[in-house]
Amino acid sequence: MSRRLTSAIVTSGFCLWLSLAAYAQDNGVELNVFGGGSWSSLKRYEIGFPQSATPVFGEFRLDNALRAGLRVGVYTRGHWSEEFFYSYEPNKAFITTPSSSLALSIGVHNYGINGLYYFHEDESRTVRPFISLGLGGVFYRLTSESVAFVHDPLRGNLPNAKNSNEVALNYGLGVKYRTMRWLGFRADVRGSIGGSPAFGLAKSSSDPAASVLPVSGPLQNAEATVGLVFYFFPKR
Repeated sequence: MSRRLTSAIVTSGFCLWLSLAAYAQDNGVELNVFGGGSWSSLKRYEIGFPQSATPVFGEFRLDNALRAGLRVGVYTRGHWSEEFFYSYEPNKAFITTPSSSLALSIGVHNYGINGLYYFHEDESRTVRPFISLGLGGVFYRLTSESVAFVHDPLRGNLPNAKNSNEVALNYGLGVKYRTMRWLGFRADVRGSIGGSPAFGLAKSSSDPAASVLPVSGPLQNAEATVGLVFYFFPKR
């Protein structure tokens, strides 16, 4: 993780702490700072006519990566609560065919809102397992080095390549362990299903000279995270 990313996470957490402190006493706000691992599925595709007279089979995948982020939870009593989340991971997108291989450095930004259901309604319990379901998006951002590479006609030669933003559904389970009035721990295992990024390339084209990336179907991702929970409200 870069020094810039670490500084951004620490600064964001401190600002959220200050801005939510007054509001949180009566509304049950909590802040979760987390980190963990990310694993994505492999997507196979086929390039056919008119780009190729014979089928060309390729693969698209993301590298395994480390992920870090923030969750801001709004406690709503009993079994239920909601939270907003954001996470970031530096990654690489690999696009390969039998005759070529492309590795693009990217930043993966996950964001959205989740609903949490606690198995125990008792809010004063120290250990609270839960399941979650949410909706959001994944923003795949090409780094400046990747943009320079793909737009260079002598290297990537993909002048239309750009960032991708895809809708994603996530689901998971986890547990919160509250050790004291203001501090606790949290662990999550989560999966997500979203659109496969094409980075501005068409999935098909009638132009034989066009560059296409016919990746179809959902891209699946799994994450496992652990982190600290800062509570802005007392145990009830």
